[in-house]
Formats: sequence, structure tokens, C-alpha cells
Amino acid sequence: MNNTATASFTVDGWDPQSTEKAEGTEFSRVLLGKTFTGGVEGTSTVEMLTAVNETSSAYVAFERLAVSVDGRKGGFVLHHSAGESGHHLIVLPGSGHGELSGITGTATITQDDEGNHTLTLNYEL
Repeated sequence: MNNTATASFTVDGWDPQSTEKAEGTEFSRVLLGKTFTGGVEGTSTVEMLTAVNETSSAYVAFERLAVSVDGRKGGFVLHHSAGESGHHLIVLPGSGHGELSGITGTATITQDDEGNHTLTLNYEL
């Protein structure tokens, strides 16, 4: 059975750990935190690697969520990858724990004109 949970979130911190520029591309490691409200409630920590130059940018990240999804408490890991071909988020297989053990799925993140972020989680459990 496919389920959808939608939540707004805030980015609680953006902490660049290191930055290096090599041959026109800047590489960064960033730690950040988020707080979710809605169908997904709780917090997450994200470890992100970015590469940015004059014509493109990309990142990969792993996000550890300590949340409840539609009332089920636990957590899981989202694997992010983004670049010129789009933004992809998948639930890392086997990462679910607590009442979210066995969760699988994908997610999307949108941002409105005022800068508000929304996470939509499409999942099976």
C-alpha cells in the first residue's frame, strides 16, 4: 500500500565544515539540521557534500531522520542526490527503525515563493 505524508520544515542550521576550490570548482562539506511539522514530525541531521562552479552545481547527502510518520515513531535515512538532471531522494533500504522498520519509498522537496519548504514522502510500510 502506497502512503503519502506531507510536512513543512525549517532549516535550523547551516554549518560549512570545509571548503576547497580546485580548478574552478568549489567543494564543500556542510552539516545542517531540520525540524518537520505535519505528516512527518521531528528532526533530522544532514551531512552534505557540494560541488559548485560557474555553470553547474550538484550535491549528495545523507539525512538521518528521528521522526514520526503518520503517527508511527522511529526513524530512517534519506539518500539525496541532485544536479543538472534533477533532485532525487530515496529512503535508504534497511535504514528504518522503531515503528518505521521496513519503510521504503521516495521523497520530494519543494520551496514556495516565500522560501517555505515542504517535504512529500511517498512510502510503503
